[in-house]
Amino acid sequence: MDVIQRPQQLSRQILMKVLLLGVIIVSIATIVCYFIIYDQSKQRSLASLRQYMLERKQLEDRVFIDAHNDLSLFRDEFLKLYRSDMDFTDDDFWTMYFVDADKATRMKERFFSGFINKHLGRSWGVTSFIGNNQPVEDRDFMRRLLIAYILVNRYGPAWASTGMLHASYPENGITIFSPDAPWGLQAEPDLPMNELGTIKATLQSVNPERKPVWTGLYYDETVDRWTITFEMPVDYEGRHLVNPSLDVHLASIMRRLDSDSLEGTNSYIISKNGFLVAHPGKLRDELKRQGTLSLDKIGDPDLTRMYQELSHATPDADGISIVEDDDGGNYLIAAELSGPEWWLVMALPETLLVKEAHQAARIVLLFGFLLFVAYYVAVCVVITRHVKAPLRSLQEATSLVAKGEYNTVIQSPQLLPLQQKNEIGQLAGMFLNMCQEINDAQSNLQGLVDSRTQELEAANIQLRRLSLLDGLTGIHNRRSFDRDIGAVFRQVQNGVESFFLMLIDVDHFKAFNDIHGHAAGDVALRTVAQLVAGNIRKEDRAYRYGGEEIAVIFNTGDEDAAYACGERIVEAVRGAAIEHRGSPHGLVTISAGMVRYSDRFQTVTDMVNVADACLYEAKSSGRNCLVTDAVE
Repeated sequence: MDVIQRPQQLSRQILMKVLLLGVIIVSIATIVCYFIIYDQSKQRSLASLRQYMLERKQLEDRVFIDAHNDLSLFRDEFLKLYRSDMDFTDDDFWTMYFVDADKATRMKERFFSGFINKHLGRSWGVTSFIGNNQPVEDRDFMRRLLIAYILVNRYGPAWASTGMLHASYPENGITIFSPDAPWGLQAEPDLPMNELGTIKATLQSVNPERKPVWTGLYYDETVDRWTITFEMPVDYEGRHLVNPSLDVHLASIMRRLDSDSLEGTNSYIISKNGFLVAHPGKLRDELKRQGTLSLDKIGDPDLTRMYQELSHATPDADGISIVEDDDGGNYLIAAELSGPEWWLVMALPETLLVKEAHQAARIVLLFGFLLFVAYYVAVCVVITRHVKAPLRSLQEATSLVAKGEYNTVIQSPQLLPLQQKNEIGQLAGMFLNMCQEINDAQSNLQGLVDSRTQELEAANIQLRRLSLLDGLTGIHNRRSFDRDIGAVFRQVQNGVESFFLMLIDVDHFKAFNDIHGHAAGDVALRTVAQLVAGNIRKEDRAYRYGGEEIAVIFNTGDEDAAYACGERIVEAVRGAAIEHRGSPHGLVTISAGMVRYSDRFQTVTDMVNVADACLYEAKSSGRNCLVTDAVE
């Protein structure tokens, strides 16, 4: 009875110890996983919000970038005409302008109401005004006025969706496209425009760096639009000639602060110098009256604190900053807008982020509990079936060994079945079996050595083959490339048929990994490699040259065949339609450079450098193409 009870007690001891250890391990693993998942979920949410703000930034930047591009075009066209031999007579000028009773110079009304000129086409909506403190006698000033009129009349209607185009001058003058009102005919005759902030900010004395100027924001109630003026001073040979300007409409940006904000968040625009530009809440009406509000005057401690947090933040390469506002319980995601020095800010309550992270983590916690229950059941089954019964068999075998009946155990394996209840006997039987195996092994040692030697030689051959293959893509690796191209290069130098080298690079691969993840990047790189390998002849060979670069050696002297194969590879990758949200093409594409061996290459490095230069030219030409070496 004691013999039966001992293994049962030992089984219970093992079960309790294993279960205790399992509880500790599963509990620790569950807690660690909980916090890891919690942190990863929070980071994923922040990454998604960063991407959202980046897309918002790109959307909002469009109006500022368009304004800059438009005025750059105006500047270039103005200088082109100014430096040309285009000239006007005094009669040409005074046909368009007149001096009123108050000595102010104005453009005649018909240029606003509309008429057709055989040289300039239709003219409408344009007025011009020069204050009475500036006589219009200088021929150069008159010429600049007429050149600017040509451009304002040309581009003003086309750019009306972006803003109202006008050109101002350091001589207190302006030419403006304003079809809703004849501004130049209504302006006060003594209006000192060049002494006010807008034009004054472009003067050389005030703006020696000659930087473009973004003026203050204001709300135009007549057209229900938020507007900011962008000016670009234009100089020539040290002289200030003109300022093309746009009154840029920002109504769509302001509307999106309400309509496009994520649920539970609060978005606003703030300038880097501490002024609130736009706010969807209670300050909106005050902003409409004043344009911008100083944070010091508003006296809102939350806005002031968040501004200070953003002022100390360092934006990433895309101009996005993520700041943890501990005192306010928020995460601040800010995007630097192009043009005026503004931040588009989204304040996300930390509770929303934490709630989502906790939901994901709780799933892990539940999974850990279920895993523990399954583990407990599995341990019970294993201990019962694979520990308790074998221990009893071992006990019976041990009894036989104790009597010296070794031959009985060795020659009668039926005494050692698992259903036998002898724990020590089973252990002795295993030991004797190992002894017998050792004796048998000695008699067959030589044969085993020969067999292992053959297996080792075969393994070494396989190892050498695998050492020349790339583990990720399955094509040949850099070591194989260095070996093969050296051999081919020497053969061609000795009079064997020529060959071609093609270097391939996956376009925007870093952006692909950043957006789609490195696992997806591995799949994409493997796919590209197989497409390359599948579109070459069996006489040619593809190699992973390094990172996302692939090299192909075409063992042929047929130029047309090699170039056609290179183009087929570029098309095959493009045709695979692998999504790439970080590429302008929207798909994974490759750029490639191809070079044919010639006597001008003294070394393999010379040839690789020329192929690499062709690859660089392909990238500079917009990528997704093959560039070949034109020099023979």
